[in-house]
Amino acid sequence: MNLRPLLAPRSIAVVGASESPDSWAPEIFRSLQHLGYRGELYPVNPKYDEVWGRPCRSSVLELPKGVDLAVIVVPASVAVRAVEESGRAGVRSAMVVSSGFAEAGPQGMKLQEELRAIARRGRMPVLGPNVEGFVNYVERVAPYGTTPPPEPIAGTVSVISQSGTVAWTMGQMASDRGLGLRIILGVGNEAVVGLGDMFGWAAADQHTELVVTYVETMRDIEGIGRGLDALRVAGKPVLLCAPAGTSEAAQRSIVAHTGALAGDAALRDAWLRAHGATLMADPVEMFEAIVLLSSHRALRAPGVAAALQSGGACTLFAEAAAEAGLELPEFTGATRRRLRAALPAFAGQNNPLDVTGQAAVETEMYVAALEALAGDPRIGLVAFDAFPPRLESEEVWAEPVLARARELQEETGVAFASVAMSPLSYGKAARAFVDRAGIPFLQGHRAAAGAVRALVDLQDVKERALPVLPPHANRGRALRALRGMTGPLDEARAATLLELYGVRRPVERVVDTPEQATRAARVVGFPVAVKALAPEMPHKERLGGIRLGLADAAAVAAAASQVLAAARRAGARRPQVLVQRMVQGAEVLVGAVVDERFGPAVTIRPGGALAESGEATFIAAPLTRTQAGRFVEHLATACGLDPRAHDLAAVARAVEGIARASADLRGRLASLEANPLIVGRRGAVAVDALAEARPPA
Repeated sequence: MNLRPLLAPRSIAVVGASESPDSWAPEIFRSLQHLGYRGELYPVNPKYDEVWGRPCRSSVLELPKGVDLAVIVVPASVAVRAVEESGRAGVRSAMVVSSGFAEAGPQGMKLQEELRAIARRGRMPVLGPNVEGFVNYVERVAPYGTTPPPEPIAGTVSVISQSGTVAWTMGQMASDRGLGLRIILGVGNEAVVGLGDMFGWAAADQHTELVVTYVETMRDIEGIGRGLDALRVAGKPVLLCAPAGTSEAAQRSIVAHTGALAGDAALRDAWLRAHGATLMADPVEMFEAIVLLSSHRALRAPGVAAALQSGGACTLFAEAAAEAGLELPEFTGATRRRLRAALPAFAGQNNPLDVTGQAAVETEMYVAALEALAGDPRIGLVAFDAFPPRLESEEVWAEPVLARARELQEETGVAFASVAMSPLSYGKAARAFVDRAGIPFLQGHRAAAGAVRALVDLQDVKERALPVLPPHANRGRALRALRGMTGPLDEARAATLLELYGVRRPVERVVDTPEQATRAARVVGFPVAVKALAPEMPHKERLGGIRLGLADAAAVAAAASQVLAAARRAGARRPQVLVQRMVQGAEVLVGAVVDERFGPAVTIRPGGALAESGEATFIAAPLTRTQAGRFVEHLATACGLDPRAHDLAAVARAVEGIARASADLRGRLASLEANPLIVGRRGAVAVDALAEARPPA
């Protein structure tokens, strides 16, 4: 789809042109003038002979051949015909500002489908409906139905949003802070041109270096995936804010713990990360990330240090950094020695570093502290507080600090950013100062910490990409094991799936009677666990279907009778008994869920009784061994795993196997989990298995 006529039109027809204050048309005309649009402009409205000092045509059919863009500002019932006539008149693209389409109910949805069909028949790109328009800063064109940015500066950041208000806010903040943008655009209802199309445009656009987007609902998942992949291949970062909401939750079974943990946005976010998006908490944090990424794209190390002028600022920054998941490493011995030489005797040496308010008058001391931090190999970014001037004639005390920070960036590769405790307005002097400072100025500790988190996350975008893997050698056997199955599987069949994908099980036997259970226990080796085996009771413990730590034959026989009785009470038709050797170690849950929209994703978290407590972190599947290892290392502490006492490599193999199974079997599998996976010093064993099958498509 060629979007040049839509986004950089050399001629525009405004259908429904009017000078009435009740119309969007005057706002669009004002925005075009404000940006300095120099192309042809054709008002179209049968009610007037002249609009905006120009002759007004009564119909789009009267337009000269080859107009680039028709901006439609007539009611929805008339807008569809206007698009159809625009196509017949040879107009190359359209933007439908009008509301009253899909957002207005069934009748509006019918109109939108009609609009889509007309546009596709004529191969016409259409933006909207229900859209405010856009501001193209580079080509200086703004068919924009709301207040344009006061001081639009051309840059390399493309803001592409499902919310016109978010796009507008980004444009206003960029103007206030003197930041250049390439385009701000809301996609409206996405009847024809959607987020994915705009991402594809940005990937190919020579002026775009960074994409910022706000997503409310994933209307075209495949298109968005293609667009995000194109941006990743082009090396253009994507900052994406997508609030959690119920609209993203597909209807899926939650029999498995993993399914219960997969909240409305968890699987969507895992999918987005796998396609290269860096997720942001809110638009304010996202804007600060734009400021930071406009100066820095690479970090030599993930660690962050701060050198601030008050204890309060240090405390607030530390809390914000912890909330953002930033690493504030302790300083090395060499760094501490340099800090002792630079700072007063009463100064501490914690991170964040309190350089006290004296730093503003003893800039040599502040510079020496920054030099020490820049020399610490664990530090990739240093935050400090040196602000733009507040008065037009103010002499800036921080000039020598900023000058040395710029030099240190070149000499050491460490990134520097000034961080203010709260937002500050910029006058002309401040904007000019920021423009020539060569250092990003971030506002608000929480937003700034989120921006730094985005920069850290950006370092491994390529490593997060979904791998293209051939089917596992055991995929055929796994599919045969699922043949005819729907809903929860018994543990033995679920365990078969785990074992086919390399997840170990303890020594165990399946039997039918208490007498057989005692013989199996002697073969397996005491102590043993005895479990009811039936698809009707996936959560055996809740229904009395498990007995643990049995050390003799009599106890096994009694336990087998009890769990069989519990299974029958739960409605099991043909219950069996699983006799399993007891295993000791740390308990974790490793599980995968296959979402009908976003595909498979896997998680690891504390197991056993803690399995469903708190939020879970998901990662899209499949995974390579390296990706699985990084995921386990990242979550090991939260799962109670210590690399000195637990075999993290074995856990990574289990994560890899379950992720691979969920990807291979996505058409037949709803969920698969090992809970708990018992992790010892050597090895990891899945002592319980649960799986849910979905009917064949």
